[in-house]
Parts: sequence; C-alpha cells; structure tokens
Amino acid sequence: MKKAALFLSVILIACLLGGCHGESQTEKEISIPFKEGQLYAAAYLGYLEVNDMEYYTENFLGGSEVPVHYVSQGEYYLIIPRYEGTSLELYKNTMGESEISELIYTDPCCSAFIVQCNISDIFPDITVKLSYDGKIAEFSPYISLKDGSFVLGEQGFDITKK
Repeated sequence: MKKAALFLSVILIACLLGGCHGESQTEKEISIPFKEGQLYAAAYLGYLEVNDMEYYTENFLGGSEVPVHYVSQGEYYLIIPRYEGTSLELYKNTMGESEISELIYTDPCCSAFIVQCNISDIFPDITVKLSYDGKIAEFSPYISLKDGSFVLGEQGFDITKK
C-alpha cells in the first residue's frame, strides 16, 4: 500500500513539473510579437474550409497539428494562447428571447486550436474564454458585416495572412 501511494505521488509530481499535458509552446508560438495585454493570437482561416493552414503551421505552430472544435458549419478560426498553462472554455451561444450560452468544452491547460463556428452572419455562435494567472479574455470571433474585417476581441493579436 505504501509503495502504491509513493508511486502515485511520484507520478503526480512528474505531471505537475512536466507542464500541461506534457506539451510546451513551440519557438514559433513564443516568437509571436504580442503587445502588452494581449492574451492570444488568432487568424481567420476561411468559410466552410480551412485555407493556408500550411502557412500557419510553418510560421506559428512549428509544424505541430492542432485540434479542431466543430460548433457549426461556418467560419474557421485558429486560436493560439499566449501563455503555456492557459485554461480554455468554449461556449455555444444561442439566439432567442434570452441569449443562453452552453459550456461545450473545457481544457485546464490548452494549446493552439481551431474552431469552426458562426453558421449565421447575424450573431457569433461561439464564445471563447481563456484564463491565465487571473487574467481573462472572453471573445467571439466573427467577420464584421460593416467592413468585412476580422473581429477578434481587444486582447487578441491578428495573425491572419494578408
């Protein structure tokens, strides 16, 4: 019994010292030129299909693959947290008499990911919440109907290929 407890303690300490999921940020992610107060980088990847993923993989992800979270048939966005150890919550937004958001995914220690969302131009159907060291960024990425620009939130850095 004591050996089992010791073994589990060693495993727990190794996991805590090893970082989140054993993953760490790539040099490419670390080299993103964030400004003060920015907690994530984001890129618009396209509607119904991902465009230029090779560009983002080479320039920002160091060749690593990223998970895709499908919320609805619509736009694709790449989100890269600034800090290792950032937690993620994804909420699906619904439109009606009262706006209701449903928590659909959590990751206590996320890395870069892609989300497909916004089946309608009327409202963004996803809210992304990133938390790190007491700082919170909550945003809904979308394309503005006013001027076609990518709206990514105040704490985001736009890395969309021009």
